Amino acid sequence: MPKIIRRPRSPTERTQRAAEWARWFTGDRSITAYRRELAQLTGLGADLAWELVSDLAPLLVERVPAQLGAQALLATVTLVAAQPKPREAGWALLATVTEELTPAHARTVLETLALGWQASSTALTSTQRRQAIERELRCVIRRLAAGGGAGLDALSAVVAVLGTSERGDDSAILESTEGPYREHGREEMAQPPQTGAGRAEVER
Repeated sequence: MPKIIRRPRSPTERTQRAAEWARWFTGDRSITAYRRELAQLTGLGADLAWELVSDLAPLLVERVPAQLGAQALLATVTLVAAQPKPREAGWALLATVTEELTPAHARTVLETLALGWQASSTALTSTQRRQAIERELRCVIRRLAAGGGAGLDALSAVVAVLGTSERGDDSAILESTEGPYREHGREEMAQPPQTGAGRAEVER
């Protein structure tokens, strides 16, 4: 399993980011909550449902509430399934979201993944489902980029490469997370979630 690489930050920056992250991500983040949520979402047994996302789960467990994170994990697995190295592609995507974006933008992108996974449930083929999630993701990145913000260029590069799966070229995915870091930019216009908020579709 790839090692989680944390973006270098000063102690003050880490403290500020942790406080901001906690403001935007409230709820049960435990592995138990994730296993329960995944089983409910997929209709599978807890062990089998967990196996679907176990490679990527360390990026979100204990950081993102299970009601949102479980769906985002399922969406990511779907999105990268056609990649030659799906695990590496999934890690590149979620690591960029959790380490490079502001917490506000990270929540917006994770909600988009979750909602994309829900909305694509009626797609006839896995390719159509992947394309539907990708369209939603590209749309929200364009909207966020219009207002500026840290890490959006890196995220855009990762998503652009995900669309090249038919060519079997994912080498640029890992490179896309190595660009310069920018810390300044406007927050997404959404408001932090209120305590006790429900699933992703009512959290937006």
